[in-house]
Amino acid sequence: AVVSTQSGHYGRGICDFVVCTEQSIVCHVPSYTDKVEEILHEHNDEIKAIAAHPTSHLVALGSYCGLLKIWDYKNKKVVFKRAFGMGREITALAYDHIGEFLTVGFYHGTILVLDSVTLEVIEGGKLSYAKAIISELAFSHDSMFLAATDIQFTTTVFRRTTNTAKKWGYIGRYRAHYKPIVKLLFGVALDSNVPRLLTLGEDRNLVEYDLVNSTEDNLVILSTEKMEQSAVPVSCAWYPPIQKEHFLLIANTEYKYKLYNATTKRCRKTLLGPTHGSYIRKLVNISYEEDRHYVGFITDHKLGMTALPLDGNPHNSTALLGHCDGNNNMVVSHDSKFIFTVGGMTSRMWRIAPDVLHASAALGGSGLEPYYQLLPGGRDGELFKEMENYFYYAQMRAEGITNTDQRKIGKFVPLDQVPNIMRALGFYPSELQIQDIINEVRFSKFVDTNETVSQIDIGTLLKLYCNHRPVFGLPLYKVYNAFNSIGDKTGNGMVERGLLLDLLQSRGEHISESELAEYLASLFHYEGSATNKEDKMNPVAPGSAMSALEELLPAQIDGDLFTGHVLGFEAVLQ
Repeated sequence: AVVSTQSGHYGRGICDFVVCTEQSIVCHVPSYTDKVEEILHEHNDEIKAIAAHPTSHLVALGSYCGLLKIWDYKNKKVVFKRAFGMGREITALAYDHIGEFLTVGFYHGTILVLDSVTLEVIEGGKLSYAKAIISELAFSHDSMFLAATDIQFTTTVFRRTTNTAKKWGYIGRYRAHYKPIVKLLFGVALDSNVPRLLTLGEDRNLVEYDLVNSTEDNLVILSTEKMEQSAVPVSCAWYPPIQKEHFLLIANTEYKYKLYNATTKRCRKTLLGPTHGSYIRKLVNISYEEDRHYVGFITDHKLGMTALPLDGNPHNSTALLGHCDGNNNMVVSHDSKFIFTVGGMTSRMWRIAPDVLHASAALGGSGLEPYYQLLPGGRDGELFKEMENYFYYAQMRAEGITNTDQRKIGKFVPLDQVPNIMRALGFYPSELQIQDIINEVRFSKFVDTNETVSQIDIGTLLKLYCNHRPVFGLPLYKVYNAFNSIGDKTGNGMVERGLLLDLLQSRGEHISESELAEYLASLFHYEGSATNKEDKMNPVAPGSAMSALEELLPAQIDGDLFTGHVLGFEAVLQ
C-alpha cells in the first residue's frame, strides 16, 4: 500500500495526493478512502515488441518491464492493459489474421497465446519449448500455423488443432541457421492456398520449411539457399504483385535491394537502396487499393519509404529521423495510413503521405537524369565520358580489333561485353555478380515476350553500373583487416607468399593456378601476359609464370605492399 493507517481510514485535514513509483506508475490517493486509484502506468524499460491489429485501429506494445498495452490510435486512448510483472520481459508480439489471438513472446523463451480482448491466456495457450529470447512471431495467412524464432537461431512451429483443451499443437523445432535469424516470413504457394514458411539469417541462408509433410516433433526442411556472396541480408518481404513474376525482396548490408524469384530463389534484379545513415534494419509492405505500392523501412535511427516498382532511382526514397536513441521495430496499420515505430521507451505514430514522396521524386528528374546525378560531374563529367568511350570501344572489340572493314557505330553492344566495361570503369564484379548482371538483362523481357535479350544500350548500361557498383567503393581498411586476420601471430599483417597464393586459389570463388598466374602476370606487365594483347587472355604456363612471380613477389607481403605494388593503388594511398 502507498499509504496505510491502523484504522484503514485517513484522518481529517489530509488532502488528496499523487504518488509516482519507479515502475512508471502514477497513483491518486484520495483522503476519503484507503483505495488507491491508478492514473497512469507507462513503460519504464525498452520497448521491443509491437504489432498492429489486422482489421481494427489498435496497436499492441510490449516492453522489457513486462507491460502489455493495447492502444486505440483513432481515439488516442489505452483500451486494454496487462502487466506480466518483472522478470517477464516481452520481446515479440503478433496478431493472427482476424485479430482473434494475440501471441506474446518472452525473454526466457515462453510464448503465450492470449485472447486479444481480455488478454487472458487461452486454454492450452502456454507454449514453453524455446529456451532463449523469442525474437519474432508470425501467423500464416489462414492462422493455421504459428511460428517463432529465438536468438539461438532456432525456429519453432505450431499447428492449430480442433482440440478445445489445446488449440495449438507442437510440430517441431529446427536450428537451420548458424547465425542470428533476421526475418521470419509466411507466404502462400503459387496457384494454391498452401502456406509457405521461410527464415532468413545473417549466415546468408534462406531456409524454407515443408509444412505439409511436417509431423509432430518432426519439422521438415524443404530447401536451403545461399542468397548472398559478400553482403549480409538484414530483412526481407514479399514483393507486391505488380509484375507477372513473383518476387521476394531482400535488403542487405551493402545498401542494395535484391529481387529473387520466389520459386527458384535466383537473383533477378539488383537495385540501389536507400543510403540514409546505416543500412536497412526492417522492411514492411505498404499497399493501397489504387494499385499503388511502397515499401517502408527503418535504419538505425531513421524511418523511410520507397516507391515501387524499384528501379534504383534515389529520389524514389525518402527518410526522416525516427528515434534518436535507435529504432527497435516498426509496423504498418491495416489500412496503410499510419506507421508505428518504437525506440527506447517511446513509441511514435506517423501519418503516411505518398503524394509528398512522388512530388519529391519528380523534382529529381525523369528518364536517365537521376542516374546521371549519381556519377561525379553528372552527364558532362569525366566518368560518363569514359563510359561512352568504353561503350563504343566494346563495339569495336565485338567486331574484332584487327578488322579493317568500315565500321558502323550502333546503339547497342553485345551482352558479353558488359563485364569488360564494368572493369574498365573501376568496378570489379565477382563471377557471381557477373552472372547476376548478365541474367538480369538477358531475362528482363522473358516473362512478357518469351524472348531473351542479347544486347544492351548505354542507358541500360548506366543503370546497371549505378545499381550494381559498391555504394562506397572498396575501403582499403578491409584489405588491411584481411591481412591482419590471415597474417602471423605478431599482428603486423605480414603474410607468407605461399600462403597468400594458396588462399587466393582455395578461398572464395574458384581460380586455377594457371588463371592466377595469368592475372598476376598481367598486373606486373609480365612478358606474354594479357596486358600486351587487345583480345582475350591466353593461359600462361603455370610453371614459367609462377617461377617468375616468385621473383617479383617478396617472401613476406603486407597490406601496403599488396595494394601499392601488386594492385597499383599508389595514387589512391596518397
